[in-house]
Parts: sequence; C-alpha cells; structure tokens
Amino acid sequence: MAEQLLPELDELAERYYPKGDYTRKGPTYLTSYARLLSNRRMDELRILELGVFSGASLLIWRDYLPNATIVGIDIAQAPERILNLERVHFLRGSQDDPEILRKAASLVGGQFDIIIDDASHIGYLTKRSLHYLFPFFLVPGGWYIIEDFGTAFIPEYPDGATYQEPAWDDAVPSMREFRSSQSGMVGFIKQLIDHLMQELMTGGRSFISMDRLIVETNIVFIEKSKQSGAPWPGPIPDFAPDQSSAETAISEASGPSLQVLTEQLTAVQIALTDCQVLKEEIVGQAQRLATLERMASQLRSALTPVLWLRRLLKR
Repeated sequence: MAEQLLPELDELAERYYPKGDYTRKGPTYLTSYARLLSNRRMDELRILELGVFSGASLLIWRDYLPNATIVGIDIAQAPERILNLERVHFLRGSQDDPEILRKAASLVGGQFDIIIDDASHIGYLTKRSLHYLFPFFLVPGGWYIIEDFGTAFIPEYPDGATYQEPAWDDAVPSMREFRSSQSGMVGFIKQLIDHLMQELMTGGRSFISMDRLIVETNIVFIEKSKQSGAPWPGPIPDFAPDQSSAETAISEASGPSLQVLTEQLTAVQIALTDCQVLKEEIVGQAQRLATLERMASQLRSALTPVLWLRRLLKR
C-alpha cells in the first residue's frame, strides 16, 4: 500500500470507534500520535497496548501502520471484531502480571518499539507495568506512552483526589517546597522527573533510563535512552500472582458488561454499592477484604469513561 494512500488517524477513529464509546482517543491524542508515527508508517513496528475495551485502537494501529504487529492486553474478553486478524494479537490478563507481559513480548520476538498504557489508569498498576516493561521489553530509543493520567483528579476514582489549583501566593524567599497534586497517576508521573534527572545529579543512570519526558494534556510520552540504564534495583518483579488471579476472576464476571457499559451503567453502580456494603461487613478479615477492594477498583475502572463524560457535560 502506497504511503500517500494510507488513511489518517482521525479518519480511522471515525471508522472504528462505536458511537458513544467514551474511551475514544481525542483529537489532541491523535495529533500527538501522528507527530510521533507519521514518518514511520511503513516500518515494521511492534506495538503493545494495555487496555483494549472495544478493540477500536488496535484496528486503528493496524490500518495506520500496515506493516506493524500489534498486541493488546485486557482483563476482559477479547472483542469479536479483533479476533483472527493478521498482525493483531490479544492476551487476556492483568497489566501488572509479569507472565502475561512476557508472553506479549514473545509474540513479537522480545521487545516493542511502542508501548501504550490505556488500561486501569490507577497509579500503582501503571507504575508496575512501566517498571517491568520499560527496562526489559521496550527497545532503546522506543516510546512509552501513558494516557489519561487525569484520573488522579477524579475523587470517585480509586486513587483520585479533588483537583486543587496551584497556589499563586507562594513565590516567597522562604519557600522550599511548592505544594502540588501527588495523587494517583499524577504523583507517579512526577516521580519520572526524578528518574530523568538522576544521571545529572548523581552521575549514574536510573534503571528507568530515559532521554525525554514530554507531558501534554492528559497524556505523557517517554523516550527510552539508547544508553543502558542501571540494573533493576531489586529482584525481578513478580507482582502478587494472587492479585492477578483475582483480576482474572473479576474480568470473567464483568467482561461482558464492559462491552455494553452505556447500557448497563445502572447495574454496575448497584454492584459497586453492594461491594462497599460487603467490605464494611468483613473489615476484620484481611484476605477477603483485599479481594473486595480489588473488585471495587475494577468496577470503578469500568465507570471511568462515564465519569469523565459527566464532568465534561457539567462544564
């Protein structure tokens, strides 16, 4: 296919996102992705996307990058529209399950050129994914993209908090620490600045070895350095396999509802309330409480697109 005849991202978004799909990548996202990928459209890129939902974005990457291999991971069942497609692979599992992440890398020969995190939008899960994927399974010079970090400003979100405007009156000689938001994804992304500055300040690179950190509205682009980073600071991560198993069990129950979120929102809200009641009843039972909290997080994740829409409509 001649490059000049290839469809553009906005055209593909119109083609593949179902009406009312609130996970649709917005115009500013598409502009930023086009800037990153427009001169590499014929390359044999290897792309991993965490979070699949309707499958629209996998189809967009397939058509926008006709020689790319795309792998998607989600805790829900694969949408039928992406099954049995050439160059498109799907794995069901949690974004923080090392076994699933290793399997994804094996599908493309070991490493990815582009990794996109559009999954839970929960800080610690996002951090776990990056800590494992970035050093081991992203090529030097590759890009790691984190979408929708603004969930940190949604108080209904598992690790969100109410947005507070930055102080305007703290530019005084005695000020040493400027207050800012630290919740959820925003707090984690601010930690990435420390990784970026580590070599300049200490003489040694971080294990998250990056050359550029580009923060745009609700999306961040991280360019991996071509220079090797420090060794992983501890044991190679094997994040709580029992929790990953719990996520898989939850997805089996909630997966179908994720595909028809707009039609079943009321049922999800009721289920979330029931989970909270159960949580209060078994406070003294630590193991069961941990499982319920995980379930509540997954249900809240399912509600995220609607919460975002509600806030936009109120503006």
